[in-house]
Amino acid sequence: MLARVFAIAAACTPNFFVFPAKAQAETNIVTCVLEREGSDFSGTCEVPCSVNALAIDIDGPNPKKACDSPPRRVAATLHKTNGNWLGTMQGKFPEDPTRFEVVMPTAAKPGVAKTPFGWFYLQGAPREERDTLSLTIAANNQLPPTLDDIRIIQRAETLLSDQKAWNREDSRTCPPNPQKWSLFCALQQATREISGGVHYRQPALQMVREVLNEIGGNRLGKHRLMDYNNHPDTTLAEIHDLLHTAQTRLEQRLR
Repeated sequence: MLARVFAIAAACTPNFFVFPAKAQAETNIVTCVLEREGSDFSGTCEVPCSVNALAIDIDGPNPKKACDSPPRRVAATLHKTNGNWLGTMQGKFPEDPTRFEVVMPTAAKPGVAKTPFGWFYLQGAPREERDTLSLTIAANNQLPPTLDDIRIIQRAETLLSDQKAWNREDSRTCPPNPQKWSLFCALQQATREISGGVHYRQPALQMVREVLNEIGGNRLGKHRLMDYNNHPDTTLAEIHDLLHTAQTRLEQRLR
């Protein structure tokens, strides 16, 4: 799953971490150049068309959403926290959460970029002493799931246990301790409980969206989870079937 590494970058840039090569050349690369401002870094990221179109699935680019427009430039910030990096990045829509987290590589694990467009492997990450933070993110595949993603799906289904617990009028705003749960808010709550915080593009949520792309039909609009949840034809049994299908596919792709 790791992206191909350009040997020339490693040879010419000594302050650059590189990771094992992958057989297939990467075609969707997000690049970020952030300049130091005190203890923080700010700048921009170039986001390829397919990534910006949310057309990158766990198994790779979705051919039904292929596009060839120039990359989109989005604002981004990062500051160091507990050895990793946390900040913001503009998403596809103005209302999208902007959480941007970079988990640096270790001897056992590659680095990870958790962006508003998905979770991806780092192709290269700079050492911290540099005044310019230049990130290369391999975005040809969403990150595969872990057991936490399975638990998120299971917990969301538990929250949506029956008709009394199902909120059919979702607004994508999730109040604390609600009496009812929409599909979106149940997944958000489950992610918070299992992962300790909410990442909008957690693999579990991405897989639910991928399944919705196939089955949602005319029930989907700009916000898939909300639109499917609120559609008058959607039943709770269909919500459970959706979660079951997502869980099965996650289990097949566990890393």
